[in-house]
Amino acid sequence: MVAIVDPPIPVETAPALAVEEVAPVLPVAPATSLAPPESKSERTEIREKAATTTNKPPSIARATPAPSTLRADNRLLELLDKDLDNAVEQPAERRRLQFSKEVVTNPKVRHFVRYYSTTAKGHFQQMLERSGKYMPMIAKVLKQEGLPEDLGYLALLESEFIVNTTSPSGAVGLWQFVAGTAQRYGLRIDEWVDERRDPVKSTRAAAAYLKDLHEHYGRWYLATAAYNAGPGTISKAMKSSGAKDFWSLSQKARISDETRNFVPKFVAIALIAKEPEKYGVNPIEYAAPLDYEEVKLGWSMKLETLAEMAESDAAAVRELNPALLRNTTPPGEGGFRVNLPVGKSAVYLAKADEKFKEKEAEAVQMVTHEVRKGETLLAIARHYGQEMRALMRFNGLTTARLRVGQKLRILMEGIRALR
Repeated sequence: MVAIVDPPIPVETAPALAVEEVAPVLPVAPATSLAPPESKSERTEIREKAATTTNKPPSIARATPAPSTLRADNRLLELLDKDLDNAVEQPAERRRLQFSKEVVTNPKVRHFVRYYSTTAKGHFQQMLERSGKYMPMIAKVLKQEGLPEDLGYLALLESEFIVNTTSPSGAVGLWQFVAGTAQRYGLRIDEWVDERRDPVKSTRAAAAYLKDLHEHYGRWYLATAAYNAGPGTISKAMKSSGAKDFWSLSQKARISDETRNFVPKFVAIALIAKEPEKYGVNPIEYAAPLDYEEVKLGWSMKLETLAEMAESDAAAVRELNPALLRNTTPPGEGGFRVNLPVGKSAVYLAKADEKFKEKEAEAVQMVTHEVRKGETLLAIARHYGQEMRALMRFNGLTTARLRVGQKLRILMEGIRALR
């Protein structure tokens, strides 16, 4: 995946000597910890995530900004906070961001608008086209959670709307959750399922996380910065730097350039995304909105079998179930819900009932085989009707050599589905 790399922002520097003009201070909230606290490993993960996300800009000069620049930057944050608060107070059908004129004309915002609509136009168009698949769903979820739908463009900044993307630090999915945070917000992560890759469930988790961050920090710009860098990073920076405004905080605490520019980049992206023609980013061929039908399985089965019974394409079924890490639903787990293409759930259920009545189908189950003296992997595979290479992959084997007493997992497939 080719990432957008943002150009440096020209920094207006202040004179070395004292100046009479003083920039107004935009306060930050007290640096208390957001419960539940992060473990040391989670804090490390979050710091790495902030340093390795998709749209990582090159280093920006760290010269001390002039008072006029600080004033404009703090004004941007103050007005954006008001714009977001105003949007939250609107009825669900009108809960959209209306940016203030000063927000739109802020130099940093104009910088990123110009870059995304010119230099990076081609790649940005591709991201907007992908947004067509997920933004209608994201907007609906955010509205239900009492948030402006435009906050969905944070997912573009985090993942470029790629559900199976993984950062080097292990942050996964549209909303780039690290494991600890994801599990605190109810997302399942195990050897069979990773719900960080589920666009709907991860969006609900992201909405809850954003609301908690806003409640904790009291300001939206700190909430979004904490979402990007992690609350531990922001709270520690606030405590250690003693800064009284966000931009001084970002300078003194050496917060990453990505986090420092997160707000103006978000505004620029939202502006272009809402009116791409106005900024010359067109034509956009938006992907079809995510649409599916959910069915409840009576027992486990392989996705290929599920697709066959639904008279659907296996690749389409796989694409609609990105949270599944293997080509099967979790063994021994009845009631697991899967997504099928629109119009295919009735086909599947009819065939499932037929198979069940004829007793031609048995549940997928996982059995454990303990290797006995003289047994070979090929013989074991044939005994269970498996391919040897598939059995090796399923058990993580790099060689066919076995030892007595070694335990192999065997996935036995049949079909059983109940409504």
